[in-house]
Amino acid sequence: MDGTAEPAGSPVPGRPSALAGRRCRRVAELRPTRAAAAAAVFWLFLAAACGRPSAEDVPPADSAGPSLEVLAVGRLDTERFYEGDLAVLHGRMTPALLAEAGTLEDLRDFRGKVAELAGREERVLNEETFSEGDLTYYRRTVRFDGTEELMAVQWGYAADGAIADFFVRPIAPATSVEYRTLTPLRLPFEGEWYVTSGGRTPEENQHSVDYSNRFAYDLVAASDRQRSRPPRTASDYDTWERPILAPAAGVVVGALGDVPDNPLSVTEGTPSIGNHVVIDHGNGEFSVLGHLREGSVRVAAGDTVAAGRVIGLTGNSGNSTGPHLHYNLQDGPRPNGDRGLPAQFLDYTADGRPVDRGEPTRGQVVSPRASG
Repeated sequence: MDGTAEPAGSPVPGRPSALAGRRCRRVAELRPTRAAAAAAVFWLFLAAACGRPSAEDVPPADSAGPSLEVLAVGRLDTERFYEGDLAVLHGRMTPALLAEAGTLEDLRDFRGKVAELAGREERVLNEETFSEGDLTYYRRTVRFDGTEELMAVQWGYAADGAIADFFVRPIAPATSVEYRTLTPLRLPFEGEWYVTSGGRTPEENQHSVDYSNRFAYDLVAASDRQRSRPPRTASDYDTWERPILAPAAGVVVGALGDVPDNPLSVTEGTPSIGNHVVIDHGNGEFSVLGHLREGSVRVAAGDTVAAGRVIGLTGNSGNSTGPHLHYNLQDGPRPNGDRGLPAQFLDYTADGRPVDRGEPTRGQVVSPRASG
């Protein structure tokens, strides 16, 4: 999950996928993909394996105009997707795309998430077709009624008409989002922690390609990076059972604590966030802290918490292959269901240097700055 090179025998949990670590375009998308060894969950996923065109690199339609045949097929497939005629689409997908998209039921779940996060297509602003390698593409730029962001819907077709590529994604990458966090956030732990995922690009952060979590963080205890031998169980990690703190004052609006922790390198828990706590900060911002240990959650919905209160312990529940903390700031109370927001923390150190306000990035060692 983390593309950084770690000492031999020292796996660090919470790493980004190999795809996210490649030199790929810095864009985000809503795309069907299957979580490894877990019930399929649909995320906003990387715009392309390296070499697949994104909205920023797509050439303009040539002077002869778009291919009318591809235009017609792309329009029809888009309508099929919107209207739920998914069996036809699923049956035409290439094996490589099916490996990412999963089952027909997974595709239905993906369609539901598009509707939930973006709403209904309101207006088509542009359509074009183009070729890249062996594929021919149809792309439309649209406005949905559930988001202010412009969205792109793209289909890629093989020579035999099979669907080899498909995504729905925001036009703007995470790097273009300007937002100043309203809540005075502190780091949700004590001591030194290593950022395995954090930042605005896929190279820095596997979540940057997930619309719900694109500004989220994965962190582990910094001491776990220097292990001399591979751990055998989750409890061998220093990250295991570390106290997790409320990053700011608020009211608990969600808490789950009975999801079993996974064996190492296995992701079996449902929901994917595992045991977690959601805190409403009262200003349209909500903190989600996930993958906590089974039975360790110390708060319940309705509780008022102060910044720094212990709300649970790190674990390995949900879509997690090793103990780590997942933190996300978002605009609603539903993990993986509301829009992610940039989270700027106050008064911490990064690689030994003081930071008054900032967004930790992958590879940094961060810790709260001593007050006074």
